[in-house]
Amino acid sequence: MKRLEVKPKQEFGYLKVIKEVESSGKRHFLCECTCGQKVTVRLGHLTSGHSASCGKCGVLFQGKRKTVREWAEIYGLKESTLRARLKVMDIGEALKRT
Repeated sequence: MKRLEVKPKQEFGYLKVIKEVESSGKRHFLCECTCGQKVTVRLGHLTSGHSASCGKCGVLFQGKRKTVREWAEIYGLKESTLRARLKVMDIGEALKRT
């Protein structure tokens, strides 16, 4: 299988690749989220869209920034349900379906 080329400054969702880091087994990359947080992410999670942000910056909705878990609790949804909806629609639409 051909090795996937990932370059610094390449973006995956809200994450921007800084550099590849040493790891045993799967390839990992140090990335910076748009919120400024740095996180190490597995290559497969970057390319599949599984990891699109640091997970700490949350989602902005109606001028407030909360994590997906917090939004799910506020609107009485399962976190997994909200995450699935966010893959195909924006946060406002995903929360209106409750």
